[in-house]
Amino acid sequence: MVSRFSVSGLLAVMFLGTAIEAAELVITESTIIGFEPGMVIDGGQELSIRKGHKISLISPTGKVIKLKGPYKGIPDPADKSADASKLVTALSTLVSGQGRDSSQLGAIRDAASARGTDPFRIDVVSGGDQCVVTGKPTILWIPGGAPVSSLWIARAGSSEAAMVKWPEGEAQTLWPSNLPVVDGAAYQVLRQPAKEESEIRLHVIAAETGNNAELAIHMQERNCLTQAFALLTNAN
Repeated sequence: MVSRFSVSGLLAVMFLGTAIEAAELVITESTIIGFEPGMVIDGGQELSIRKGHKISLISPTGKVIKLKGPYKGIPDPADKSADASKLVTALSTLVSGQGRDSSQLGAIRDAASARGTDPFRIDVVSGGDQCVVTGKPTILWIPGGAPVSSLWIARAGSSEAAMVKWPEGEAQTLWPSNLPVVDGAAYQVLRQPAKEESEIRLHVIAAETGNNAELAIHMQERNCLTQAFALLTNAN
């Protein structure tokens, strides 16, 4: 169920006056008790946030709104679109972590935070389902500065493979140009010198998918959850 405004947050935020006809916004981050990630508020309702509190919101158009108290104003007076409601519900479900326990959700959010402002890098340590977008370079990433000198990457079920010499002291490098990125394919990755293995399943999303809100939902549908969270919560 999509959660909408709860009065318990009035200690830190107040809704003022009458709302204009505007788009609904999904809370992605909040320090305000009662205003939890995944909740939906009316973007046309004037609100006041007290000093020391902050909230981040995203609209169905992908617009990110970050507010920090003291604040008083209308977050987003943009008109409602006819097809926004379904997307708002999907965003709310994704951000709230509905259907996941707190430990799972915490791990996903921590992994998303570690990605920084680039949600599209391929985490070669964690592996799993990860998404790339057409038109963007496919970048391999080592989180946390794990030592690596080279990678051996092989596509499962084929003879295609490539060696990647990792640039010393760098956290990322480009996907090898001689190894095609195939939608839905699994890739075995061997990291040296640790001789540790992981498996990555890549999903290719068309660049024309839409704004960041829509792109995050497409990522969720392909189980690229940490990337979807990072796209929604780490934007500047």
